[in-house]
Amino acid sequence: MPSIKAKSNSKLTTLALGALAALVVVSVILFPDKAFQSSLEGLTVWWKLVFPAMMPFLIMTELLIGFGVIQGTGVLLEPLMRAIFRLPGVSGWALASGLIVGFPTGAKITASLREKKLISRTETERLTALSHLCSPLFLIIVVGVGFLHSAKLGVVLAVVHYISAIAAGILQMKFSKKTQQPASPASEHSPAPLSPEPRSASVWRQAFITMRQAYLHDGRAFGKLLGDAVTSSVQTLMLVGGYMMIFSVLINVVHISHLTHILKPATHALLQSMNIHTDTSAEWVTGMLEIHLGAYAWSQAEGLSLLAQMALISAFLGWGGLSAHAQVVGFQHQTEARYRIFFRSRVLHAVLAFVFTILLWKPLQLLLAETEPSFLWLDKTTNESPAASFPLNGDSAWSLWGPMLTQFLLVLLIMLMASTFIRAFRKKAL
Repeated sequence: MPSIKAKSNSKLTTLALGALAALVVVSVILFPDKAFQSSLEGLTVWWKLVFPAMMPFLIMTELLIGFGVIQGTGVLLEPLMRAIFRLPGVSGWALASGLIVGFPTGAKITASLREKKLISRTETERLTALSHLCSPLFLIIVVGVGFLHSAKLGVVLAVVHYISAIAAGILQMKFSKKTQQPASPASEHSPAPLSPEPRSASVWRQAFITMRQAYLHDGRAFGKLLGDAVTSSVQTLMLVGGYMMIFSVLINVVHISHLTHILKPATHALLQSMNIHTDTSAEWVTGMLEIHLGAYAWSQAEGLSLLAQMALISAFLGWGGLSAHAQVVGFQHQTEARYRIFFRSRVLHAVLAFVFTILLWKPLQLLLAETEPSFLWLDKTTNESPAASFPLNGDSAWSLWGPMLTQFLLVLLIMLMASTFIRAFRKKAL
């Protein structure tokens, strides 16, 4: 039976989503032309960038969970994930996916792991926060090359983003360790392995046995598994696209109705403390609501020094946008995970990203002074709109599927090597 608190959270989520839907309907009625254009812009961003990046990885993940490959890989990654993040080894797949594919892939895979009872609720909350990352494709190619016209600036954003994400994850872990309350058995206990294995067995044998047990426990034939994987992935992507369109409409309605003037005093006071005298209330609203459009808006902001512009872009990339927050809440609906943990991690990531950008600006500039990475597959771009600024041949991220898969396998290999080293070090210490 779900707890009273869980029911209350569910009702609050339903009420918030209902209010959001009503606001979109009113917006469409009041501003039909602008609503259509803005929804089309959100749909274009989703189709060009999000759909081709996420679709293959989501299908692959569902298939590999059904075959038990991810569970078997989790045995190999256990030392690394436990030592650094106090998470089970199976969570390494979600972390690597979030790193290469970008959000909300990590949240979706984490929710799938929780639904299969491979991780606990607390682990679900921390893994969701940790794996909510921007992809290198988005940071370097879209924001760097497409929006800022400099791959070097994209590299700076990527370095700061991932360093601040790791720092935020470690701080979150320390904080949760100090404040963690006794958990109820139904929601917090760590899932037990399918069957205990003798310690004398080699780790590769344990991984193979775990994989086979998971496959037999799933029991679905390949045709059924593939169909379920495609159906689940498409439903997930429809949810993501819907949220992106909704928030694109809201951003335009906020600008049309001049609601951004409400934020002028607060943003002006904050920027004045940084010796910046310009009105950026529109950029603040856009960045708070949707990160793709927000990153574009900040890249076009005038009256800012390059350092201030980069620091603010980094902060909003760490925040992620309420559109992505809503997507994560939708994935977490059946996992009993608490949104406040995710919200707190986004605020912490944003603050750390802002600070690290300022601290690392000069060292990174010196390090990258003589380099300007070039990408032969990129087209010349214009800055007429976020969608028009995507520097991808064929106007789609499908052309980068090969490099993304290579990066993912490379990250997974590095994690496996690090885990093997930690295991060997522990055996030697014993």
